[in-house]
Amino acid sequence: MNISVIFAGGTGSRMNTKSRPKQFLELNGKPIIIYTIELFDNHPDVDAIVVVCLENWIPFLEKMLKKFEISKVVKIVPGGMSGQDSIYKGLCATEEYVNEQGDENAIVLIHDG
Repeated sequence: MNISVIFAGGTGSRMNTKSRPKQFLELNGKPIIIYTIELFDNHPDVDAIVVVCLENWIPFLEKMLKKFEISKVVKIVPGGMSGQDSIYKGLCATEEYVNEQGDENAIVLIHDG
């Protein structure tokens, strides 16, 4: 089993975005993070996706996943106080999912969304 962990927990502070974090800015009518997730969702060797997201934006992300018919996202978890903490939370969620599936040979791909 191949699982992609995508980190989308940044606030866009360096980009100085005000209305929404940079990963949720739209490009051609679609949030940027959706383009990233779609690449993994459409890849035949990726079996599941875990997304780490800003907690307040999880409902929006869930809505976008439905709208754009993304099917491989198995977990969305809130990010942490730092990038390292967010990575840890994503890996913990991935470990939990792998244990539920009973696959001891899972491969984890990490992508900074």
